[in-house]
Amino acid sequence: MASSAQSQQLDDCLRLEDIEIGHVNGTSGATRRLAEGIAHRTFTHPQQVTQLIQDGADPDSIPRLRVCGSDARGRPYRLLSLAVDNLSDGTLSTHKADSSGPPRPVRFPHWSSRELEADIINALIDGGAAINTPLIFDEWSLPIKVAVWCGNESAVRVLLARGAAVRRHGMLAVMELPWSLYFTGRIVSPAYEERLLSIYRRLIRYDATLATEQYLNGNLIHGAARSEGGSYSQAFIDSYLELLVNNGASLTAVSGNYFTPLHEAASQGSPCVTDYLGRHLPAADINRGPTVNPNETPLVVAACNLYGLIQASQDVTEPQDARDRAIRRMPPGEATIRILLRSGADIGRMSTATEQDRRCRQLVLPQCTTVLNDIHTGAMAAVNAALAPQRSLAAFLMRSLPTLIPHLLQPPGTPLVSPSPTALPAPNGYGPHEAEAIGWRIAAMCFDQDAANEAIAANIVIRHSDMARRVCAAVDHFIKSALYASSNREVVGGTANVGGVTVRVPLQCFAIRADSRPHQVVHTRGRVGVREVVQRARLAEAARHGIEEGAINKSFNDHLGNDDCQFGGWQQLGRIDERGQWVTLGIK
Repeated sequence: MASSAQSQQLDDCLRLEDIEIGHVNGTSGATRRLAEGIAHRTFTHPQQVTQLIQDGADPDSIPRLRVCGSDARGRPYRLLSLAVDNLSDGTLSTHKADSSGPPRPVRFPHWSSRELEADIINALIDGGAAINTPLIFDEWSLPIKVAVWCGNESAVRVLLARGAAVRRHGMLAVMELPWSLYFTGRIVSPAYEERLLSIYRRLIRYDATLATEQYLNGNLIHGAARSEGGSYSQAFIDSYLELLVNNGASLTAVSGNYFTPLHEAASQGSPCVTDYLGRHLPAADINRGPTVNPNETPLVVAACNLYGLIQASQDVTEPQDARDRAIRRMPPGEATIRILLRSGADIGRMSTATEQDRRCRQLVLPQCTTVLNDIHTGAMAAVNAALAPQRSLAAFLMRSLPTLIPHLLQPPGTPLVSPSPTALPAPNGYGPHEAEAIGWRIAAMCFDQDAANEAIAANIVIRHSDMARRVCAAVDHFIKSALYASSNREVVGGTANVGGVTVRVPLQCFAIRADSRPHQVVHTRGRVGVREVVQRARLAEAARHGIEEGAINKSFNDHLGNDDCQFGGWQQLGRIDERGQWVTLGIK
C-alpha cells in the first residue's frame, strides 16, 4: 500500500517535458544552455559548466518555471537551488511550476552520482553563483535550505564547506523541519526521516547554537509543532526534539503570541510533538495558560482548532480543496486532544460560558471516552509486561528443580557428582505443585522492580491526573502482591460461578474495609481485583465530566454490570498486612 501511494505521489508531479524554463529578455544563449543542462541533468562533467560560464553564461541567473502553454509568468529559482537533487522519496515538492491554476510540483531527474552533483555545485560557485543571497519572499531560494529539506546531505556538506550561512534568513531556519504544508497527504518515508536526522546532527556538530535560535514566532520546538501536522513518525519527532533539547532548546519558551510549544502543537494538531512534550513537561505545564489568558490551556486551544476544522469542512462557500484540507487535518487534531488528555489535561478547566465554549468542550468528550476505553487494555498489558520476567524464570525453575534438588541436598564437603543424563528422583513429598511454588518464590527474590516500573510506564500512557495515579497505584499493588502469591496459578486465578456465569477470578489482592456489594456479584467478600479497581477509576473520571457510564467498555464480567466494582470511597481500599490487619493503600 505504501509503495502504491508513493508511486501515486510521483505521478502527480510534472515532468520536465511538461514545463518551460523561462528567462528574462536578453538572456544569452550560454545562460539558457546552462539552465537547460542543470534542469535536465545532462552535464556529465563539471568542465562543461565551467566552459559555459567562460562563454558568458550567468551562474547566478534566475530562470522561471511554468507549465507548457501557460501564460503564467513562472516561478523563479536560482540555478544553484535547481542543481540540488531532491532525495525526499517523493515526499516533498521542492520546486513548482506556475500554471493558469495553482502551482504544480515538478519532479527533476537526479544526477548520475553524488560526486557529480558536488562537482556541478562547486563549478557554479566557482563561477560566481551567490550562495547566501535569498530571493525576496522565497524561503526556497537559499541553496542550503533546499539541500536540507531535500534530505541531501552530500549537497549540505558541499555548501557548508563553501561558506553557506546557517543562521536564520527570513522565514525559515536551517534546522527547521520541512513544513507538512508542502506534502499534505504524502507519506514521509523512514529513509527520508533518517536522512533528515543525519543532516540535523551534522548541522549541530557544525554549530551547536543553532538549536537555541529564538524568534518572534518562537523557537525550533514551536517550529516543529507548526511543521509536523501528523505527517512524521513518533520516533523521528522524538529523535529530532531530543537533539534540540540536548543542545539547549527550551520546552517552555514563549512565542510572540504568548504560546508555549505545547500550545503551538495543540493549535496546529501535531500529535507527535504533543506526545513528546506530554512525556517531558512537568504536570503544571500541561494545564498552564498564557499570562494574558490563563484559562486558555493547551486542551482549550486543541478543541478550538478541531472546532475550526469542522466548521471549515462544512463551509460551502469555501473551495473544495480547502474543505478537503480541513477534513484531512481533523484526525491529527482529534489525536492531539487524546494525547493531551492522557498527559493530564483537565477538561474541568474548559469554560462553558459561551455557545462556542460549550461546543468545543463537547468535542473533547468523545475523545475522553476513547482514552478511558483504552485504559483497561493498557493496565492489563502493564501487568503482563511487568510480570513476564517473573513468569519466565519461575517456569524455568519449575522445570529444572526436580533435577537440581538432589544435588542441592548433597551434604557439604562431599564430592560433586556429575549430573545424571536422566532426571534423578525427587525427594519424597516433592511434586509438581511444590516445584511451581518454590520456582515462583525463588523468581520473586530476583524480581527487578525498576524494570517493572519501566514496563508500567510504557503501557499505561496516562499521567499527571487523579485517574492516572489511581490506575498506576492499583497495577503496582497487584504486581507486588503477585510476588507473594503461591504461584502464577494463583495470580491468574481459578474459575468460579459469579452471578450465574462461570468466570476466571484473578488474584483478589485489594481489601475493602466495608464491602456493600450485592452477594451475587462477589467472589470473595471484602476483596476485589485489579480489573475492578481500574474500572472504578475509569467510571469516576467519566462521571466527573458527565460521560454516561454505559459509554465505558468494561471488558470483563459484563453480565454483572458495574456492581462488582463498587467499594465505597477510595479511602476504603487497602490490603491485609502480615498481622492480618487492614491497612489503607493511600490511594486518593
